[in-house]
Amino acid sequence: MVANGGNKRYNPTLIGRIISFIVRWVTKSEYSHVAYFVRRKSILEANPFRYAGFARLDDYAQYDVKRLKLPLEIRKRVLDRIIQTKGKPYGWGEVIALLLRKRFGCPIYWDDPDAFECAEELVTAVYAETGIRIVDQSTGDVCPQDLWESAWLEDVKELPNH
Repeated sequence: MVANGGNKRYNPTLIGRIISFIVRWVTKSEYSHVAYFVRRKSILEANPFRYAGFARLDDYAQYDVKRLKLPLEIRKRVLDRIIQTKGKPYGWGEVIALLLRKRFGCPIYWDDPDAFECAEELVTAVYAETGIRIVDQSTGDVCPQDLWESAWLEDVKELPNH
């Protein structure tokens, strides 16, 4: 998992900076986005302006990295599931539920199995492969900070060279 703070993205557009700020404000997070390391310089991400798909790690000037505390074979299966979200639409329902819950205290949860927001891909894939809930709720509408604080993730000092 690669997470970045909103003001750390390389050459962000004005709209990108605004959305990043809003995400961090709504979710009370230092992070605004989550992507998944696939191979050297390649990530997969759910992006609100396009379908889930591959992107370049080089687009991020700074980022923090965590890895699942699960055996390599399980991590590979989880990544394969995340890659299967390629082409899926963005999970706006999940984002609206996050806003209402995190900022206004409304106990609203939303889970559209055919749409994903960035943090949801990992939560959904891990649960499908292992039955483990890596965050403290049963739906996928989670924010980057929820993942960052998960006991199921550990810090990684540098990415592999493959």
